[in-house]
Amino acid sequence: MRLFAELCGVDERHLKDVFLYQVHPLTEYIQRRVSKAWDEWRGGHVAIMRNQDNTKFVQYRKTPKSLAMRGYGLQVVGGEIKLKLGIKNRADYSDTLADQLGDK
Repeated sequence: MRLFAELCGVDERHLKDVFLYQVHPLTEYIQRRVSKAWDEWRGGHVAIMRNQDNTKFVQYRKTPKSLAMRGYGLQVVGGEIKLKLGIKNRADYSDTLADQLGDK
């Protein structure tokens, strides 16, 4: 219960008051947080991790991103501006708008 409350971003005691003891009403805020956390949990996007001192915590699973991605830019060809499409390196930020338009 503590780990799920941590995933929701809500105090564990408040979750118990809303769902178990029904002391507080179910607000839209709590409903959204619990629904999002439940979907993340069911989808396998979170994992329960353990520290060396055996304390547990929730961590989002890291998904690797590819190095290549779709790239687009502008290019001057024969006095006209054309759209340049292709694949580029994700970490490549070398082409500025001035470079793409030929104002080097």
